[in-house]
Amino acid sequence: MKEKDTQGDLLKNNKIMDLKNWLSILLSFGSFFILSQPQLTNYNQNNSPLPFNTVRCIAIQDSIKWFGTDDGLARFDNQNWTIYNSSNSPLTSNDIRALKVENDSILWIGTISGGVFRFNGINWINYTEFNSGLLDNLVRGIEIDLEDNIWFATTEGISMFDRINWYHWTIASHGLQTNNITSIGIGLQNEKYIGTINGGLDYFTPNNQLTIHSIVESGLPDNSALDIDIDANGKPWFATPAAGLVTDLGNGGPWDRFNMSNSPIPTNGLTCLAIDPFDQRIFMGTELNGILIKKENIWFSYNMENIGLQDNYITSLTHENNQIKWAGTYDHGVIRIEENTSGQSDNQLTGIQIYPTLLSAGESINIDTEDEINQVYLFNDLGSKIYIDREPTNQIKLPTSLGSGNYILQISLSNSIVRKKIVVL
Repeated sequence: MKEKDTQGDLLKNNKIMDLKNWLSILLSFGSFFILSQPQLTNYNQNNSPLPFNTVRCIAIQDSIKWFGTDDGLARFDNQNWTIYNSSNSPLTSNDIRALKVENDSILWIGTISGGVFRFNGINWINYTEFNSGLLDNLVRGIEIDLEDNIWFATTEGISMFDRINWYHWTIASHGLQTNNITSIGIGLQNEKYIGTINGGLDYFTPNNQLTIHSIVESGLPDNSALDIDIDANGKPWFATPAAGLVTDLGNGGPWDRFNMSNSPIPTNGLTCLAIDPFDQRIFMGTELNGILIKKENIWFSYNMENIGLQDNYITSLTHENNQIKWAGTYDHGVIRIEENTSGQSDNQLTGIQIYPTLLSAGESINIDTEDEINQVYLFNDLGSKIYIDREPTNQIKLPTSLGSGNYILQISLSNSIVRKKIVVL
């Protein structure tokens, strides 16, 4: 299918580099912190009626959880499960790609080949390219703007339904750089932010005037965005498959980015994104590294290694409340993450951050810490000490004569010694 091949290839290109850096990533994850050990509950095909272990999308409808899988739609009320598929419901496609709850009473369902379904718990309505103005039957994203218009991300362009008429934006009609649309975000003033595969970002003003931003026109770090969310200040954030986490500091730039070169982030390939509305932490899904979390300038993570997450390949993220989060995975169903937030403070997040851990000779490593740095040394595989200059105080430059290989960076702080593995290309 078009969606699987195109979107998957972008992340696979980055997975090759991620696998190469796996050992250094594991050790460099000392730059990430866990607030406290969360309680995990995993629902999969082996221990629940979940119809498939790949969960592409999640929606919360009051106390009901909806899970879109590759083989059906699951409804979970915390005790009972109901499964909807083509054999027991009007669904004509079991491959679910998008879910959107409207007014806690209506569920909109985007599928990979059956168009969109509107379900109020009793009645179903199906919108397809054959019976409506929907541009394509593959729908990856659904959002409802502040005027109750419904926006659909399809592989043939953008469709908008005002409950009476349909409107379209495509390469042919409005000069989009691609019709391959991935995601939609609605701003605080009813702006719309549209992500694409290799077509940049499509911005709409509150009255739907279109501007296109790309690498060429505006210096956008990545022409693809797989997910979008808006923070409490109205700033859009983009999960990209090649440039890490990106945000817009203006209106079409300047752009701020967080990647393997300038932050502790262990991969540039993000799969999904969800901002916690309660404390504004940014949750990011990855293919190899579980869930990455950014709180202002502090980074921490949930993964198989540090909390026993069942799968490091995260396909979807949703916040139920300030403590309970849900993560869809590629191979292990859906995970309920209950955080223990009692007695937590920002002091629990302080520490040292070292980045990048993958670099070339002559490049610099940044050291972010509130502690005093006394000495910095580099050791090779044989244990030989290599002197390195530290200028300015929190930045070290590797010697240009340094050979490729694995090294240990040793940093002496006022009360401790920190060692980090780095890889020189």
